[in-house]
Amino acid sequence: MSDAPQPKAFISHATEDKDRFVIRFATELRTRGVDAWVDEWEIRAGDSLVDRVFAHGIDRANVFIVVLSEVSITKPWVREELDAGMMRRIGVGAKAIPVLLDEVSVPAALQHLRYVSVPRLGFEGAVDDVLASVFGHPVAPPLGAVPGYSRRLPQLVPDPTDDAVFAAIVDLALETGNTLPNAQQLLAHLPGQSLTVELVEEAIGSLREQRIVETESTFGGEFVKGVRPRHWLRAVAARGTNVDALHDQLLVHLVNHSDTSGFDAVDAPTLEALLEVLHTEGLIERPQFSLGGSAWVRATVAGQRRARQI
Repeated sequence: MSDAPQPKAFISHATEDKDRFVIRFATELRTRGVDAWVDEWEIRAGDSLVDRVFAHGIDRANVFIVVLSEVSITKPWVREELDAGMMRRIGVGAKAIPVLLDEVSVPAALQHLRYVSVPRLGFEGAVDDVLASVFGHPVAPPLGAVPGYSRRLPQLVPDPTDDAVFAAIVDLALETGNTLPNAQQLLAHLPGQSLTVELVEEAIGSLREQRIVETESTFGGEFVKGVRPRHWLRAVAARGTNVDALHDQLLVHLVNHSDTSGFDAVDAPTLEALLEVLHTEGLIERPQFSLGGSAWVRATVAGQRRARQI
């Protein structure tokens, strides 16, 4: 159980609103950690109303809640409590929370404050809203991870639109395994960008012309068939992958085992890109892929010599 002091809340209201809202509302606040002050619970026979309300209720509260209804806004006593509550807010920084029980005009002294509307939120929603304000809890939904396309990655392609679409191609493959996206799928992965299907299709064509991606055209339009190996490795390196280390680890693995089985350090697109680079460098022969997805690979003499140096 927390040792934090429980906030004290004075609830200003009209007597007529007790049964329909105030008692249940105050009870719920107390159940959930707020020391709610209601005159019915605090004032006994023979007590001074002024002393109990102002000296013990309002003056000791760090939260002032005023329940505004069609009845309470006409009550002089509520206005007196409101004046005292606002003075305490000014004097010691007490929090003031207007709670609208009915759709009424908010008094001028409270119009600059955000209010809680029971008709709009319902009882439970209003209680949650008040508690969030009292305890300083955020009311916004939890903040999720930043989407891959909007991470602060180094720009890999000169044109901003081409770069955004290229980032989406890579992220879509890494996050969903979709290595054959079309413009519609890429656009869905780019929310918040002022792009259209036509602009994404144009960017795909531009990336093809720059020999960054390979594409294929069908009746449904052009789709990405793959990212060229060196560009793929640049992209995953920008996302934190140590490509140089993986390059050397894979070469040593292939020298020792002659196939990719058991090399689980990378995803399939990155493995294929590394194999292509090793082949281009003359360190391995052309890989032979099996139906299961692994590849049989023979290291060249140059590859064996290089592996011994690692």
